[in-house]
Amino acid sequence: MTQTQNTIEKQGLFAWLMQRVSGVFLAYALVIHLWTVNVVNQGELNWQTISTRLQEGNFWFIYYMLFIPAVIYHAFNGLWSIALDYNPSPAKQRLLGWLFWTGGIALTIYGYFGLKPLFGVAQ
Repeated sequence: MTQTQNTIEKQGLFAWLMQRVSGVFLAYALVIHLWTVNVVNQGELNWQTISTRLQEGNFWFIYYMLFIPAVIYHAFNGLWSIALDYNPSPAKQRLLGWLFWTGGIALTIYGYFGLKPLFGVAQ
């Protein structure tokens, strides 16, 4: 059995596939981020510039609404995969699953609330 087959068997096909999809999206998001910061703005970034840019169009809103959960899913699914390598008992798997899902949802909500001022949403 190959390493990929073993990982898919442990994690499940959906989790394995979403890890790859989120990784590709994050690589794309990193390129967009670096291009925007280093090429487009060349040292002109400040709170007002970023806030104005985010409020001007839907692209950035959609970008960050996808970026936040992608980062969190990718991180927690990676931690889950590492945890499964240690063959935890079913009880520990349930506990870790609950902790990772709760932490992931909490961090996603926290991330969205952190963006509210940038998008001009009233507190």
